[in-house]
Amino acid sequence: MALHTDTAIYKATYSLCQLVTQLVSNMPRNYKADFGAELRRRCMDLVMRVYEANTSDERADILRKMRQEIEAVNLSLRLSVDLRLISRGQYAKAIALTDSVGKQATGWQKHSERALDAGLPRQTGQRASQSGRAAGPQAHRQAQQGYRRQQPE
Repeated sequence: MALHTDTAIYKATYSLCQLVTQLVSNMPRNYKADFGAELRRRCMDLVMRVYEANTSDERADILRKMRQEIEAVNLSLRLSVDLRLISRGQYAKAIALTDSVGKQATGWQKHSERALDAGLPRQTGQRASQSGRAAGPQAHRQAQQGYRRQQPE
């Protein structure tokens, strides 16, 4: 498994977090403290969910929560444009990022659920360094071959 900072979903959530931080800094003061702070916090939570999902064995549950948080961010952004706190162009950029994150989270969630149904891709509690992934592709293949031999057929 890749480091969470190397994944496309992490890069998209981080870009969303950067964009929202810039948008909130330009909001009027009376919206910035409450509404803007909550929006920034939700975006930071999305970045943290990517890390959690990448390191957890209950990945599907974390991604399900992440998808709910994405909808909350979408709603907040829509309200921001309706209240004219951000422009339509800024809204379009932000929604493109949330759409990308949502699609990636959905795909990752479906993949995780299928992997659970078929059996865990690695033993419970085993991390990428133990399966050989951290050592390189050849060590990873050897570790996977050894793991496949252990599985009952």
